Amino acid sequence: MAEQLLKQLDYLGAKTFLEPWLSLKLNMGEALELGNISPDFNAIISLGGDGTLLRSVPVAAKNNVPVLGINMGHIGFLMEASAHQISDVAKKLVKSDFQIEKRMLLSACVNSEQNYFILNDIALMRGKNPSSIAVEALADDENIFKVHGDGILVSTPTGTTGYSISAGGPVISPELDCIAVVPICSHVLHHRPVVLPIDKRITLIAEKAQLGRTHQVVIDGQISLEFENK
Repeated sequence: MAEQLLKQLDYLGAKTFLEPWLSLKLNMGEALELGNISPDFNAIISLGGDGTLLRSVPVAAKNNVPVLGINMGHIGFLMEASAHQISDVAKKLVKSDFQIEKRMLLSACVNSEQNYFILNDIALMRGKNPSSIAVEALADDENIFKVHGDGILVSTPTGTTGYSISAGGPVISPELDCIAVVPICSHVLHHRPVVLPIDKRITLIAEKAQLGRTHQVVIDGQISLEFENK
C-alpha cells in the first residue's frame, strides 16, 4: 500500500520522505527519521492503525504539521481514509483539497521531569504490581477521588473511544474541549468518571509502591514508564 501511494504521489509531482527502514525496503523516496520532520512539511501520512498514527502525533504537534491516517489496522477510530482510497487521497493531498480537523492535546509532566504531548490518554496504573494501588486525582489541588484499584486514566475527547470507554468512561465528541478522569477497576462502587473543563490542571498521585514493586505510567498506549517507590 505504501508503494502504491508513493507511486501516485511521485506521478503527481510530490516530494516524499519515508522512515529509513521503509525507504530501504521499497527503494523509493528519501530516507528521513520521523523525529527529523520540520515545519516545512505539508503533511505526515500514517499507514496502519491508531497506534501508528499516535506515534507520529508528538512530532506533528511540535512542528504544526497535519497528519493523515490511512487505515490498515482493525478498528482505526482515528484514521480518515481506507486503503482502497489511496489514489483519491494522493490527488486530494497534492491539490490541497481537504479540510484540517483540529483535535485538542494534553501536555503531561511525569515526576516533574519530561513533558509529553497526548492525543488519547495517560494512565497511572498498577502495571506489573499484582495487588491494587491507591491513586488520588486532583483538579487544581481540589480532590476529585481516591481510587483503590488498577489506577486512574485521564483522557481527551478523542481518547474516549479508546481505553477510556473500556474502563466505563463516557464517549465525548472530539468537537468539545474537556478532560475525562476515569477510575480503572475501582473497589469503591460509587466512583464514576468525571468530566472537567480544559483549564483545570489534573494531578495524579500514587501511594508509594511496596518494596520491589512498581507503578506504571502509560501514554497514548505507546510509551510505558515504570517507577519504583515514587
